Amino acid sequence: MVPTVRKPWYRRRWVLVLLAVPVVFLVVLGVLGFSLYRVAVNSAQPQPVWEGPLTPEQRREIFDALWTTVQRNYSYLELKGIDWRARRATYWPEAKAAPDDAAFYRVLERMVASLDDGHSRLVSYPGQQPVTTPPLTLGWVEEQYVVLEVDEALADRVTPGDRLTAIDGRPVAEVAAELRPYIGEATEARRQRRIARSLLTGPPGSAVAATFLRPDGGEYTVVLERPEPEPDSPTVGPQPTQVTAREIEGFGYIRIHMWTGDAAYAFDAALERFRGAPGLILDVRGNGGGDDRLASQVAGRLFAERQLFSRFRFRMYPFWTPLMPHYVEPRGPWTYTGPVVLLIDEGVYSSNDFFVGGLARTGRVTTVGRPTGAGSANPEIFTLPGGARVRLSRWIEYFPDGTPVEGNGTRPDIEVQLTIADIAAGRDPDVEAALAVLRGQR
Repeated sequence: MVPTVRKPWYRRRWVLVLLAVPVVFLVVLGVLGFSLYRVAVNSAQPQPVWEGPLTPEQRREIFDALWTTVQRNYSYLELKGIDWRARRATYWPEAKAAPDDAAFYRVLERMVASLDDGHSRLVSYPGQQPVTTPPLTLGWVEEQYVVLEVDEALADRVTPGDRLTAIDGRPVAEVAAELRPYIGEATEARRQRRIARSLLTGPPGSAVAATFLRPDGGEYTVVLERPEPEPDSPTVGPQPTQVTAREIEGFGYIRIHMWTGDAAYAFDAALERFRGAPGLILDVRGNGGGDDRLASQVAGRLFAERQLFSRFRFRMYPFWTPLMPHYVEPRGPWTYTGPVVLLIDEGVYSSNDFFVGGLARTGRVTTVGRPTGAGSANPEIFTLPGGARVRLSRWIEYFPDGTPVEGNGTRPDIEVQLTIADIAAGRDPDVEAALAVLRGQR
């Protein structure tokens, strides 16, 4: 009989597991602690603003600091296959030869935009001039820049469904081509959305001549005033609600505009109103994100059990944190169990991409509309020498199946193509498709 050889106590599996748990915990805690410390130091010690024309040495210092900051902190270089060293060779000669400081910083804007990441951009720089936009909203529909919404002050001059054809006498395609290198996004639809919203921007108080083409072929030009910047929103007192709700054909309709403010509280109130509704339309089109905790709280009203929505890891140069899960917990006194149709489009972004992707991949909802903007970042703002500030993505978030949110997002179960005719007629084909789903017709 072969005698049993007992392992020393310190080599037994249960002992190793017990030792590994606190070690992993301390590593994760240390990495997160360092991340918070880095953010605090970066924000607590602002760089002095360099006044006057930059010297060649100052330009080089700013450029090198930006390049290094991206190299060490931006989370998607490897995932996107970006050769950042080659970008240095491309953009430094342009930055060095720029005729003035404004042109120099514009080169840096293009350099950051070349990451094709809507969260990452040069936020501000010394001498930057403010811009505003006339009170109307443009979109990219049927490969045209089209009026989507108009403020009441312009309602008698510009109509939804009209196509923008020229700006100050220049073809709109020419203006859009000039803007394109400064607007980085992970998808073309998202990039075109931002280009559309930037076409008429300019100095506050100035005017722009916009030429439009009506659906019937009639052309007209209107001079639009760019408003003065609005003061910062008050930090006290009533805040605008982020949720609107109404009943459509006996079904509940709830729209969440942003994941900020009262989003979760107002959603709860609306859901209570539709507790007995046979179906729910949840509209998050155009919701560009905000606080993912609010998104998780709303999602929690639709589940009776805990759900894994995503996993994420942070860039901590030269390392990465371990993958960490993001769960949605059931919440509230009761769970809505009826069918839910979720309306989405390219305006869905950031924490809203997390919300949509998590719901869609559990099978809890039917998604209707157009693919989401495909962006996830948990960004951080860094201050460069001289006072410029750059914002960069610092994590990679993955859906439960391992697909990165960035660049992928969520495609709808039922894709609906928005048309210029729909806009001109005031129709909402996404809502129509959602109603068909809830009626059992699709």
